[in-house]
Amino acid sequence: MRGSRAEQAARKLLDEFGLDDIIDVDLQDLVFARNILYRETLLGGCEGRIVFGNKGRAIITINSETTYLPRKRFTIAHELGHYELKHNLIHFDNVATLDYYKNGNQETEANEFAAELLIPGLRFNAAVAGKPFSPKLLEVLAEEFGTSISSILYRYIDAGPHPVAAVFSCNGRVMFMKKSSRYHRRLIDYTKLTVPHYSVAEEWFQEHIRYDKNDIQDVDLNVWFDMSWSRESDDKPMSICHEYCYISEQYNTVLSVIWED
Repeated sequence: MRGSRAEQAARKLLDEFGLDDIIDVDLQDLVFARNILYRETLLGGCEGRIVFGNKGRAIITINSETTYLPRKRFTIAHELGHYELKHNLIHFDNVATLDYYKNGNQETEANEFAAELLIPGLRFNAAVAGKPFSPKLLEVLAEEFGTSISSILYRYIDAGPHPVAAVFSCNGRVMFMKKSSRYHRRLIDYTKLTVPHYSVAEEWFQEHIRYDKNDIQDVDLNVWFDMSWSRESDDKPMSICHEYCYISEQYNTVLSVIWED
């Protein structure tokens, strides 16, 4: 179980302190163990940041307005990832850099580190084995691991058994799209474009419609997926997928979870 450089760094940190997981560990203890200064203060438009000094010291600052503990834990783990991976720059992290993975940069690595630290792969695999996918499962896992829905969702996309896609949108525009490697359909690339018509995400941005967690909506596959290359017969009824949205009114963001039975 080698994994990426970031995942290996997270497992190395766990091994160093003899931990299988950190569910019951205060992350500030790990920060202090690394001789990193920690503080919480008001950060306008920023969830957290790390500043590296000239002599190897660093300061991690977390937005004091972040009261949701799972988000705070992920932010601390993310900033600690920058330190462990020796990203020796100043990093300012907001809801976007923390909630979706950009490919091939230091934010991706910091997110991967945080995911492995908070949701160790072996324990995650055991937790999802034999369980059908649903938003309810994401919530149960988030509670079990003490982390956010978005963290669990991206972990599930990377390592879960059922094909799932996620789309992160802000102010009506798609910021990031990601799907399981085993999801055989091709996502339409809406990145930096408005969310597609007839999507549940559009209903929020246009009309502020929010559905109950037990009211999963069905949308046509061609809302999110390129069906032009599909082998499905033209005379079949239009196939559907499920879309459930996690909405943040504070940031006007939507995290769409998309899957099929």
